[in-house]
Order: sequence, then structure tokens, then C-alpha cells
Amino acid sequence: MIKKYPILDLKCTGCSACYNICPNGSISMIENEEGFLYPIINTATCIECELCNKVCPELNKLEYNEQKYLKSYYGWHKNQDIRLNSSSGGFFSSLAEWVICQDGIVFGAAYFNDIKEVKHSSTIEVAIDRLRKSKYVQSSIGLIFKDVKDQLDDNKLILFSGTPCQISGLTHFLGINYDNLITVDLICH
Repeated sequence: MIKKYPILDLKCTGCSACYNICPNGSISMIENEEGFLYPIINTATCIECELCNKVCPELNKLEYNEQKYLKSYYGWHKNQDIRLNSSSGGFFSSLAEWVICQDGIVFGAAYFNDIKEVKHSSTIEVAIDRLRKSKYVQSSIGLIFKDVKDQLDDNKLILFSGTPCQISGLTHFLGINYDNLITVDLICH
């Protein structure tokens, strides 16, 4: 008998933290009638570990205070072409270029299948220019949080860009603060 799935009884943001943490793949991210991805739990294969409940940002709101927000930055890229091909002045590109020069990896949303699909990817798979610009639709996270954690554990410098909900999902999934992780969230429309 299934204990309880509070993650299904709340206003889910579709961050995919539960999908990434499930040890046996009992959670699927399924598109609803409006096109947003939400978790569905296969109760036949669920082992009731409740890890999904433990990593859910909506169930486990972090208490924020001024000390936790160390610094905020803004800026723009010096290259006019990059600025014009960016959504907000090209600051992401500047930061991404710096991370890559440090032998780091950048994770962000990219178009696939002739812009019919938006999913998170990394500079291991795609060029920085594919990660530029806001996409204005929910990106599929897939199992990217696991990739981020593996690279962080290998001491790679990581830049992860996404919506505030995706950043929160990643933070909850990781469970600890990493000094080699830079997150950049964007305004979600």
C-alpha cells in the first residue's frame, strides 16, 4: 500500500527534482493539457522511499534571509553581436565564457527538433549560443540534475541557468552547497 504522495497534492512547479531523485524510475514527467510537465508516480514500482517528498521545493521551502544572498550582479557583454543575440544584454554569455575558460561546464535551456522542443543541455553537447536567450516555455530538465551533481563531485566548475523553480529544484536535489556551483536564474513569465 502506498503511504502518501504529498508531491501530487500541491501546486507543482515541474522542477523535476523528484524525477531526478527517484532511485528506481517510478516517477515520470508527463505533459498536461496546457503543455506543462508534472510528475506522475507509478505506484506499482514505487518503493515508498519518500525521497521525492524530501527534495520537493514546494514541500520544503527554504528559509531565506539577507545573509544567504551574498552577492548579486548585473552587466552586459562588450560584443554588440552577442548583446543583440541575447535576451538581457549578454551577461549570461560573459559568465558562460568565463566558466568554460576555467575548464567548467555550462548547463541551460536549448531548442531542439527545429525549435519544437526545449530541454536543458550542457556545453558538452551544445555550443553556448544555443543556450542564449530566454525560451519563454518550460524546458524539460530530464535527468540533468544527476549530470550536474556528477560534474560537481568531479570538482568541475558548473554554471547552471534556469527558472527560479528549476534552480530551487536543483538546490534541493543536491542537498548541500557546492563552492564550484554558480546558478543564474531568470525571470519566469
